[in-house]
Amino acid sequence: MRIAYDAEKLVGVEVSDPREGCPALADPTPDDESGRGLAIVDTLADAWGVRERVVGKTVWARIRL
Repeated sequence: MRIAYDAEKLVGVEVSDPREGCPALADPTPDDESGRGLAIVDTLADAWGVRERVVGKTVWARIRL
């Protein structure tokens, strides 16, 4: 994970993993044990996206402080 701070009071966060496939927003039920991560990012972030890597992908987000 990489965190960067910039002059506009934004925090940049990137998380990479080796798995293939593009993550997607889910609609988990209260009993589901996973599927909430991107929904949290989508709620908090001004912008977010996914970049492909040679192996896997990186999900990035910009969050205003």
